[in-house]
Amino acid sequence: MSRDLTAAERKVLETLIGRVERIVALGTAAELAGTTVLTGPGPAPDYTVFHRRFALLAGRMREVRFVVREDLPATMGASTAISDGPAPTVREVQLRPSMVGPGTRTLTTRAITLVHELSHSLPEGLGHPVKDYAYRAGWAWGHLPAAIAQDNADTYAEAAALLVERAEKAWGRHQVFGRLAAQRGRLARRAGTTTLGPALAWLDILVNRAWVRASDATGFARTNFSEAKWNTPEWSVWKHHARLLGLEQWLAARGFITERSLREGVVGLSPGDRAVVDELFTYMGELKNAVHRIDPLLVESGDRIDFDPAGGALRIPRGAVNHGPLELADLVLDALVAAISTGPAARRFTGRAREIVHLLVNEDRPEEREAVAALRTGFAAVQAVQPTADKWATLAIELQAAVLEDVRVRWEVMLASVPEVAAMPEELDREVLGGLAESYKEDVDLLHALNGRVPVPSPLVKDLTTLLDGVTPYLVKADERQRPELVKLRGRLGELR
Repeated sequence: MSRDLTAAERKVLETLIGRVERIVALGTAAELAGTTVLTGPGPAPDYTVFHRRFALLAGRMREVRFVVREDLPATMGASTAISDGPAPTVREVQLRPSMVGPGTRTLTTRAITLVHELSHSLPEGLGHPVKDYAYRAGWAWGHLPAAIAQDNADTYAEAAALLVERAEKAWGRHQVFGRLAAQRGRLARRAGTTTLGPALAWLDILVNRAWVRASDATGFARTNFSEAKWNTPEWSVWKHHARLLGLEQWLAARGFITERSLREGVVGLSPGDRAVVDELFTYMGELKNAVHRIDPLLVESGDRIDFDPAGGALRIPRGAVNHGPLELADLVLDALVAAISTGPAARRFTGRAREIVHLLVNEDRPEEREAVAALRTGFAAVQAVQPTADKWATLAIELQAAVLEDVRVRWEVMLASVPEVAAMPEELDREVLGGLAESYKEDVDLLHALNGRVPVPSPLVKDLTTLLDGVTPYLVKADERQRPELVKLRGRLGELR
């Protein structure tokens, strides 16, 4: 599944190592505190531990083994493989081929991804404390208290992004923007109006941890044990795998699989049962993707939350949100489950999907389970709010306006960045420009979808047209094949007027 790097890929990795080293060198205690990445609910943050860990990241680049893994999901630039057991060690950092070859991201952006992965590899005591609780592009970002944020991998990536932006005097170049981030920010500013923001944050954490634990379950399902070891209660399976074994037994008790049995001297699951556990991981991935695609559409009428899997619209009636974050998150989860009930994995698990999600989270590894329990307590303390009709209608408009403003800001950042990228000495940096027409197309598609809800203002269309005209010569020079698409996009912008 993985392979050694080629000589050319090793050369790119050396460049990435240099960039990570430069980023880490920027992370003085004062500069890291200035990023405010630990700011969240609860007590004021102390950056002592975070600074100490951040300073170790550059050294880890020289200590861990890097390999290329062709089958990593497209959403993952890299993954850190850590052994199981009482004293886990980092086996390797797995890279998608695009991390060390032609791709759609600059080398600095890739280095920031490596900062995330390297944070997972930082050893403390007998373990690795940095996990995945919230992502910069997700609903939970900004909802972690400092004590958990310093244990969250994307916190290190965000700190790296902000340090680079400050050094380059290029605000916005490496932060994560987009529709979700814009709507998440607007909900945060309207916390007294509704609990929807915390509910989506809790749902994001819940489904993400369920997805991670389902991944663990697939590995455990493939592990066979000798009969002698299996019958020894003090053996490590009972200490380190008891919760995954409990998950298998729960699935068996409800008819999804059969329990492990002795076959040819080893205790394990049958191939068919392992396939079912794989399907569970696939299904959790579908739910995770659905959470990320949620586009809140606030309406007045109705009493049930509905999700459109095609466009991502989550229709939320005002009468359905008078709940605390935990209960409201479950209602949204139910809507996602009902909407993605097709396909073999979904058909198998839909009837007990909510129960399975919570079971996976409750059967998480001890450290993560403790952190998520603390987060649950924090979200449970947020009181239910019944928004007035006027406030609900106003927020609905604000959520759409936030998306329009996000597009404008990102296009402004692009116009400022593209000439600098075009002048960069590294070919892999400049190659990024050859795929940007597709990114602009995604935004224009989004604008047309929004135009059916809230008309896109003519002055904004004019500004966006000017911004697109500004980057077009650079994108065409990078790849002449982008010209027809860019011309078409300019025309589609005009259709919005």
